Amino acid sequence: MEIEGVLIKMYSEYKSPVLYSLAFADNSHTPLNEAIGKHFSIQFTGEIICLSCSKKIKKSYGQGYCYPCFISVPETEECVLRPELCRAHEGIARNMEWAQNHCLQEHVVYLAETSTVKVGVTRGTQVPTRWIDQGARRVVELARTSNRYEAGCMEVFLKKYLMDKTNWRDMLSNKEASPQLLERTRNEVVDLLPDEMRKLVVEQASVLEFEYPVNHYPTKITSIGLDKQAFIEGQLEGIRGQYLIFAGGKVLNIRSHSGYFVKVSW
Repeated sequence: MEIEGVLIKMYSEYKSPVLYSLAFADNSHTPLNEAIGKHFSIQFTGEIICLSCSKKIKKSYGQGYCYPCFISVPETEECVLRPELCRAHEGIARNMEWAQNHCLQEHVVYLAETSTVKVGVTRGTQVPTRWIDQGARRVVELARTSNRYEAGCMEVFLKKYLMDKTNWRDMLSNKEASPQLLERTRNEVVDLLPDEMRKLVVEQASVLEFEYPVNHYPTKITSIGLDKQAFIEGQLEGIRGQYLIFAGGKVLNIRSHSGYFVKVSW
């Protein structure tokens, strides 16, 4: 198999194990699970294309944008990373039409578990894609809100007690907590919520589990990237989150190379 194009990310389908495909800017998708266990190579041609304006750029910002687009497009607005700063509910946004479809929609506050439990926020339509992108082993919904701002406020409150980021090294070495930790933590944090937030809690929520297509998890991890090493090859041992796992513990974050023109073969 030989393919080339401008990378976007890896798309996923919730199966057991998760089905992955490599997504390109021309809307083409190439299934990736079949590459696991084979010799895999990816070459960066040196060309980076802005995912918004399609201009050639020397450096990307915010995972695939030129700087003018980074500071102007709605996809990189501050509330994307910090939902508590969203002001779309007040009629303030870089693009209100985009905000109507992305911010002023039902959001889920969730608890995800890899080696420990973290709190997170995602748009309802991004379930379970967001959780797979993070490489979560187990996830349970905590609450549903009417917009991004409300979800962000709950997340900020819970960050006093829980982490809000995934430890990607623990995730890629498959360090797990006990299966009971997630539900126990959920019960504990519900009791901590103030009344106005507790009314948003999903009363009955089941734990969703994910199995990833990984033949072998590394014990020692080395992060590699196409900026320093334009040609990367080796036996592909698995995929988890947005990472390719190579033999020897080398891992490549595909999402961080959005906009890169690459040639891939296996």
